[in-house]
Amino acid sequence: MESQPARQITGLTWVALIIFFLILILNVPLFIRMPLATDVVLYDLQAQMALNDGVLYKDMFETNLPGIVWLHMLVRSLVGMSSDAIRIVDLIIFSGSALLLMLWNRRNQLSMTGMIWIGIALFSFYFSISEWSHFQRDTLILFPALAAVWLRRRQSDQLIENRQTAGKRSFASVWRWAFLEGLLWATAFWIKPFVAVPALCVWIGSLFIIRQPKKMLIDFSGLLLGGLALGAAGSYWMWQNGAWPAFYETFTEWNPEYVAARKAGWEPLRFAQFLYRFYPWVFLHLIAVPLALMAIRDYWKYRGNSERDTLVESGKRDSVLLALMYLGWVVQSFAFQHLFDYVHPPSLLLAITLIGGYLDNRYQNEGLNWGWKSGLAFFLMMVVLSFPGFRPNRMMLWKTCLLNSSNAELKSQLALLVQVDWKDLDAVKQFLQSQNLKDGQLHCYNSTLVYLYPELAVRPATRFVFFDSVLIFCPNHRKELYKAVNESQQKYVVTDLIDSGFNRQMALAISPDPKQTTPTDYPVSLKGAYPWSHPVVFRSGRYLVHKIERPIGRFVGVGNLPTEAQVKEYYRQQKKKKQTKQSG
Repeated sequence: MESQPARQITGLTWVALIIFFLILILNVPLFIRMPLATDVVLYDLQAQMALNDGVLYKDMFETNLPGIVWLHMLVRSLVGMSSDAIRIVDLIIFSGSALLLMLWNRRNQLSMTGMIWIGIALFSFYFSISEWSHFQRDTLILFPALAAVWLRRRQSDQLIENRQTAGKRSFASVWRWAFLEGLLWATAFWIKPFVAVPALCVWIGSLFIIRQPKKMLIDFSGLLLGGLALGAAGSYWMWQNGAWPAFYETFTEWNPEYVAARKAGWEPLRFAQFLYRFYPWVFLHLIAVPLALMAIRDYWKYRGNSERDTLVESGKRDSVLLALMYLGWVVQSFAFQHLFDYVHPPSLLLAITLIGGYLDNRYQNEGLNWGWKSGLAFFLMMVVLSFPGFRPNRMMLWKTCLLNSSNAELKSQLALLVQVDWKDLDAVKQFLQSQNLKDGQLHCYNSTLVYLYPELAVRPATRFVFFDSVLIFCPNHRKELYKAVNESQQKYVVTDLIDSGFNRQMALAISPDPKQTTPTDYPVSLKGAYPWSHPVVFRSGRYLVHKIERPIGRFVGVGNLPTEAQVKEYYRQQKKKKQTKQSG
């Protein structure tokens, strides 16, 4: 039964509701017209390939489990291939997660006003992060993971209630709900396996909450079999599709090197950039972690009280389950994953919910002291000052976004993370369209160029769509990469100078030599190097279109593109070594 505060609607409730709707009205059109992340486009290409009878892993290289590709296959089959459509789907899935989080603390006497303010914070956070984090695996798996935790809460309630009333809940009933929960965790696992950490934290915590060994054994068997059933179904799909041998090869021969290289991304500068992009939301972890530990401590203290109130105890159980899920998510995102933006939104969404529930409960029972009030006011000020939706240049685009679909102009104005120069890339697209390319004749050397494939409706020249990433992170497989390039039917290769190591000033520079299309520092004296020595037939800003001349040539290192000065110094050193050897 709901508590009175949860049902009460006051003037503050209406104020919060108005703010909530204003946030949505202001930001939804802008959100839908934002560009897609490169990863989303890659999964789209893989989904299209699989839907057209292609073989995942074999025909297109992938280092992750296939769950995200299955999701793209489903979504794209239903809504088509536009970027606007998939962003609408993303908003719907996120709204489902937000609703589950908003409702979680209702048994802790969360007021209607508090619930709406949590929703405002959740959506404000999601609208403030860059397109790199939208429709990404980590945020997508939060929805099935939250649904699984809701089932875990139901299972805990039923078993504890049966114990207290001497009831006999059947083993079959326990097993069925656990099996369904296992299916949900497995759904998230197929998309990203790191969800196993918060799942394990929640289940182990429920062991100590329920304290019924026999039924928890049944519960565990249901969970395990639910996970194994979906695991078997997915494995069967890969076997029938012919993807299993390539999948096995990728995960045993390529992924160990790929994972080891990813760990090198935790550098001070990158961490500082991460803090900047998630400012001020990232500081919520400093409050949420202690609150999560306090929730676990308080439940253990309260459980020892002989005069326990059932409603209060159920609310404290909810706090423990949320705290365990949050702590598990924080651990796996910081300890086991790389420092990419899309990894971290779910833990911050859980932190918002945890802090919001605590503050609302404290406000109703004790009132907020000056420390909490001043801290909230300061945080709100930081959010307002940094919130993208309040920037005049974005607000002026609201009507345009409402009445028009995405295009290069809108993408360049709405992007919160400048990974692509959309107008220049559009110029490259226009040039390549005039060349009447067919499947396999275009190779995008850098991952930032992946947008060209769907916009030109051509298949990549090799199965390595993120070619430069694989070249850098899997250097022991350079022979396979070179073979794929050499045997391809590519006629043109496009390169991104900034993504290849040039800074923006160097990449956009114009050579004083009118015969040189490339920038001043471009290694024009570099001979026989793929793709840099192939003639540049079109340039737009940082992007170069090279026409392939056989033979393909050789790879140059595994890192950044050398400058002309570095090439000359290299040749000078080689000449000096040769002279020294001859004189000796």
